[in-house]
Amino acid sequence: MHGNGALTAVRTSLSEQLATLRGVAVGALPESLLAIALREVAGVHLLLPADWEALRHDEGAAGRPIPYWARPWPSGIALAEALAAAPPPEGARVIELGCGLAAPSIVAARAGAAVLATDGATDAVAFAAHSFALNQAVAEVAHADWAEHGDELAARGPFDLVLAADVLYTAQNADAAVRLLPQLLARNGEVLLADPGRTNARRFLSAARAVFALDSRAAGAVTLYTLRPK
Repeated sequence: MHGNGALTAVRTSLSEQLATLRGVAVGALPESLLAIALREVAGVHLLLPADWEALRHDEGAAGRPIPYWARPWPSGIALAEALAAAPPPEGARVIELGCGLAAPSIVAARAGAAVLATDGATDAVAFAAHSFALNQAVAEVAHADWAEHGDELAARGPFDLVLAADVLYTAQNADAAVRLLPQLLARNGEVLLADPGRTNARRFLSAARAVFALDSRAAGAVTLYTLRPK
């Protein structure tokens, strides 16, 4: 499944999708975006750029944003591992905000959940879609910046489970999350949020306590928060 021939085919398909989403020719894509590798996280395979530092350099030189989506961060790993240990029920409606490489979403989809994985970066959407296919997991992947397109995402709900890993890195995101999460959740739904100790997580948690009951537990350097509507 994951031999050199398979990865070559994936690279060809991926390059075409990346170019389409960027609106450029395949030849205009940086090689650092197309040099791909596989990494296992929480029992699933993630397709990702092989050299993140090279990709960051190339994207910066081209005036594009830092590709934070392109590597597995501790919060995403912790969230995926938590879901692998306690997966959502089959058929549960799940959305992930800022999915990046989408490890938590893939774990949830493998468990039989109906998953919508979203990210504001088109490159992340392309890589995540291919990772779902590599794991033989069925899900929808959408290009959506949750802080900007909250109303559109809420219209797709309600969701039984909202997943978010390390999304509270700005005050604007913290405030947007307080507004959006209640709109996304089903009556008995819950949010599972992983955070590595961002300053703005405190801002979010302070405001969220008005509408959510909160539980937390440590997962190494990451804290996993479960939020349920009061």
